Amino acid sequence: MQRVSAKAKLSERRFLTGPFVETPAPEMVEALGLAGFDIAIIDCEHAAFSGEQVRHLLRAAVVAGLAPLVRVRENAPGPILEALDLGATGLHIPQIANAADAERAVRAARFPPLGERGFNPFVRAGRYGSLPVAELRREAADDTLLVLHIEAEAALEHIDEILAVPGVDVAFLGPYDMSQTLGVPGEVTHPKVLQALRAVVEAARRRGVVVGCFASRPEHAALWLREGVTYLAYSVDSYLFLEAARAARTAIEEARFPGSEA
Repeated sequence: MQRVSAKAKLSERRFLTGPFVETPAPEMVEALGLAGFDIAIIDCEHAAFSGEQVRHLLRAAVVAGLAPLVRVRENAPGPILEALDLGATGLHIPQIANAADAERAVRAARFPPLGERGFNPFVRAGRYGSLPVAELRREAADDTLLVLHIEAEAALEHIDEILAVPGVDVAFLGPYDMSQTLGVPGEVTHPKVLQALRAVVEAARRRGVVVGCFASRPEHAALWLREGVTYLAYSVDSYLFLEAARAARTAIEEARFPGSEA
């Protein structure tokens, strides 16, 4: 059984990009792999996925050569353990506001001595018992990417303490949530949001942590990359489809009526 590690990919390439997945269609995930993305982030926070649906999406990601990550619905041991046992090689943990939140995420996601992740070698991540225990623990330690979402103004006051917690791999700015807490909802390139991103970038550099961010448009992606982001969550699967469908429709209309704006 193949395993595609987000952490190993990031170490090799120094840059990863891929969309959030919010539709329960494995075929969509396979198409994302064919498009050349690096990762698929299965979004259990904003999409109503069952465990069975997550399992199929994880399989599709690996088949397509994508590193499969899961954004859990909350920073709690249950959802984190479920995602890891199903075979996710990375986790997005929402709403990290302070060092205690970061420590809670690490405890749930890492095996001892760094954490307190529940141990069952017979789950999918353990190849249903066929993977030696030492190898399972090595994979979990070396290959699992832990991405913490910095999404509120209050988190910026504690960013150094958050990123000082051992076991944190990526500091991820959520620009939409951050814009809301900064009083400029939806204005993701507002100077206040840019200032927040720069604060995260500076703290991450001091701590040797990768910086991530979400972008829904190419120009936003270019802006974040110039600011130092090397882990880019780009758009959402359904929105990518919508944009492609609109572009196709526009191209057809232009072919029918050259020069028109129909």
